[in-house]
Amino acid sequence: MLTDLEIIPYGIEEAKLYGVLATLVRAAGRNPRPRRLDLQIAATAAAARIPLLTMNPDDFRGIDQLVDVVSVHCIN
Repeated sequence: MLTDLEIIPYGIEEAKLYGVLATLVRAAGRNPRPRRLDLQIAATAAAARIPLLTMNPDDFRGIDQLVDVVSVHCIN
């Protein structure tokens, strides 16, 4: 699988966006701390200007100003 997908690194731009996303989450009345890994993923998607696909869109509530969060469903 790793050979079929591009690995997007987490760097300075993503870290800066993480701070902005954490601020948005706080402004929405939520605690960013338990969501820190989700916010790192979201910051990476935002920096790459790609949509974030998730089965749990509620985990990303409040950041839709900067990240295109797309809900997906698992098909068994």
